[in-house]
Amino acid sequence: MRAKEYLSQVRFLDERITCKLADAARLQDMATRITPVLREDGVSGGGGAPDRLADAVARIVDLKAEINRDIDRLVDKKRDIAAKLGKLTDRRYYAVLFRRYLLFETFEKISCEMNYSWRHVCSLHGQALEAFQKVLDAEKDA
Repeated sequence: MRAKEYLSQVRFLDERITCKLADAARLQDMATRITPVLREDGVSGGGGAPDRLADAVARIVDLKAEINRDIDRLVDKKRDIAAKLGKLTDRRYYAVLFRRYLLFETFEKISCEMNYSWRHVCSLHGQALEAFQKVLDAEKDA
């Protein structure tokens, strides 16, 4: 796996979690709108609404468990990547890759924070990816 692809796994996991959280919120909103149907005698009607409500709650619980597993994977992946980034010998490479792939900062923000030009940060990013690829290759060979 190439360095950029490896580092981008964090963003993919983060986006997946964000989508699932939005889906859970949508399901929860829908579940609060489900009401039991009352018959003429004032007793709630048979199978319809309670089953729909129970199904909605079950889906929400399952989705939240899935989100928690994804969050655990995200934390583990971030920890793994941070450890591998720590093997870079140039602190600038570490800073650029950490900010870009773990903090999701733009090159513009990185350049402001590091007091470099945007062009220089882009150049450092390319060099840092090459250096990180060597770290990945060395671990694969070991």
